[in-house]
Amino acid sequence: MNSNAILLNSTSARFENGLGNDSGILGKYISWHNYRGKANAQYEGLKDKKTAGGNPSNAYIPRFRNILKQETDFLRGYAIGISGGRGSGSDTSVIGDQLRENILNPQLGNWNMSSWMMGECVPIEENHVRLHKELKDKYGIPQLIISCDWTENDDKMVADYVEQSKEMFENAGFINITANDTKSPPGSDIHEMGGVRMGKAAKTSVLNEWNQIHAAKNVFVTDGACMTSTGTQNPTLTFMALTARAANHAEKS
Repeated sequence: MNSNAILLNSTSARFENGLGNDSGILGKYISWHNYRGKANAQYEGLKDKKTAGGNPSNAYIPRFRNILKQETDFLRGYAIGISGGRGSGSDTSVIGDQLRENILNPQLGNWNMSSWMMGECVPIEENHVRLHKELKDKYGIPQLIISCDWTENDDKMVADYVEQSKEMFENAGFINITANDTKSPPGSDIHEMGGVRMGKAAKTSVLNEWNQIHAAKNVFVTDGACMTSTGTQNPTLTFMALTARAANHAEKS
């Protein structure tokens, strides 16, 4: 979002609407990951096992929807993050020595499993950022307005995650299964992207294939602002790869 803000604020006689914004696309098609779907369940077995340390780490189920063909009523798909651990608790209704003993030796309960979706939000032009005409930050720079909402495609993807996660937990033999749509607002999690999108055509993008602004080749944008879509995984390594690629191109140019 800050890359969008910098470019939108960088105006001149040549670029009245933001640096490199000949296409009018700057600030548009922003996107993020869809984390609205959450699920939880318990497992009654393996009572002789427990984890060591505070976090037994996580697992990851790669995207499995619409891989080889369009098979659902929504575009793209989602990955699923998995976390598990042994629940524990102490009876704190007592006092004295017994309370201390209970706290120092909590009783292990069932295994708990939780999952969350990480869906690809297909960018649309209406989701955008723009500069406020009046409000400014403490440095006197116009503030950024973020205007975005979920789409029907996002809603359908969440519904599919809820259905699939319940089925997975049921087939695995879990109990006390819950899965729901948290209805969290866009961007309430992580991985904001877009607004300074890459593309071969200057009329429909801000950057070329080397992350250079079409109309200002000495300016490179290699963070999440350059993305044209979000995928279903943490994008940080992709940003790093794009940055290394752009730096190599700049050095050779």
